[in-house]
Amino acid sequence: GRLLAMWDAQTIETGVLEEFAGLCRIPHPSGQEKAIAQHLTSQLEALGFSPMLDHAGNLLCDIPGSAGLENRPRLAVQAHMDMVCVGAPDYKPSSDPIRTKIQDGFLCTDGRSSLGADCGIGLSAIMYLLQAQRPHVPLRIIFTVDEERGLAGAMKLDRNVLEDCSGLINLDGFHFGDLMISSAGGRRQTFRRAPDCFFPMLDSPVALSISGLLGGHSGDDIAAGRANAAQLLLWLLQSVEIPYELAEVHAGTSHNAIPSSSTATIVVDQRDTEKLQALLDQFQQDARRMYPVETGLSVQFTAAAMPASVLTVDERDDFLALAGLVPCGVQEMHPLVSDVVGTSGTLGVLSADSSQLEIRSFLRSCQDAAMEAQGDFLAAAAEGFGYTAESDTYAAWPGVSEDPLSTLLIQQGAAMGLTLRKNAVHVGLEPSVFHQLAPDMPMISTGMDVLSPHSAGERVRISTIAPFVRLLDACLQNQGN
Repeated sequence: GRLLAMWDAQTIETGVLEEFAGLCRIPHPSGQEKAIAQHLTSQLEALGFSPMLDHAGNLLCDIPGSAGLENRPRLAVQAHMDMVCVGAPDYKPSSDPIRTKIQDGFLCTDGRSSLGADCGIGLSAIMYLLQAQRPHVPLRIIFTVDEERGLAGAMKLDRNVLEDCSGLINLDGFHFGDLMISSAGGRRQTFRRAPDCFFPMLDSPVALSISGLLGGHSGDDIAAGRANAAQLLLWLLQSVEIPYELAEVHAGTSHNAIPSSSTATIVVDQRDTEKLQALLDQFQQDARRMYPVETGLSVQFTAAAMPASVLTVDERDDFLALAGLVPCGVQEMHPLVSDVVGTSGTLGVLSADSSQLEIRSFLRSCQDAAMEAQGDFLAAAAEGFGYTAESDTYAAWPGVSEDPLSTLLIQQGAAMGLTLRKNAVHVGLEPSVFHQLAPDMPMISTGMDVLSPHSAGERVRISTIAPFVRLLDACLQNQGN
């Protein structure tokens, strides 16, 4: 009767969207989750539970099992409370609500901001099931802060947070039907040095530019055949055979983005400018053949103002040599999921002027040992060239080929007519942190279809809400059966 009536697709969609609307009314960028944590705390307390906040602001709540399920093993259900906030120039993430609409079968925004479905829609799903009082095994709710800034909230959890739990479901998935069993760890590295410079000796300053590339995310897009503008500029400078002096380099803005443009100021002999033009023309042809997806790729040079100083020849060559050691692109595929990248590297920033030389890299791998070996090698090389080396790392979630939690979800999905597949992702997910706390615990990351996350075009495919909620509900009832 009543439970069946509550369980039709439209009722589920409406209930989850109402939960999500409550989140959208409360600004919750990374680092400012206090209000949304209080909102969720009030909801859980109204249901008779006793949630608590830890020292970092993470929300934790143990929920007893329903009648007949109270003696089953406890299951951890986890989501993050923060969101990436991007949008119009006048959008104020700290104060403006998210305004949503339904269009063409998707929940999206009015275009002024990102949606926060990452991870708000997964969080709304579990809150809907609790509000609907669906049967479930004992649960431990873990809602974390600051996920979008390096999984920082999860890293501050008590090391015993998974004590007495038999498995963990992370609700941060973007592709309905995929059961993520592994995610990549990451190592950001920054190498800096104050350069040795001298006055220019040649007479013709020029600005080199590489532009029109696609760029992209260093995890999601690393296997898409895209060129890295910093790496192309590096190759270009290494291929210049005429005498030249290097004054400035600017490529990339962050560790984990594939640069889409780059520039360099060099000084050459006026008599060699025709040779330089021929080199650039040939380089552009070769680069377009190597990267056919980069249809807008352009390599040009224009006259520039004479710089006050240039790098010494040794400084220039060491800078280019060190940058050339940074791996760019796919290195290995995943050992468990053959069509997913396992290990990659990105030259994220290449920067040089008279005050500082800087190289930023991002290494990703589903195996910590590979990431550690590459990162340690780069750090040692940088220090050998006289650079300071800084790094921060989050661990990989390597995954396993078989575990009872993914088996349960696949079986329950099959009973509903769903075909679920195990997959992996080449970005960081919070299970990588939880794996460090409980290496033998089964873990899964899953979710609805969330398209274009971290952008004003972020949207949720509404048709995936009800089947995902039913799948999650079945898992919460049958875990440990």
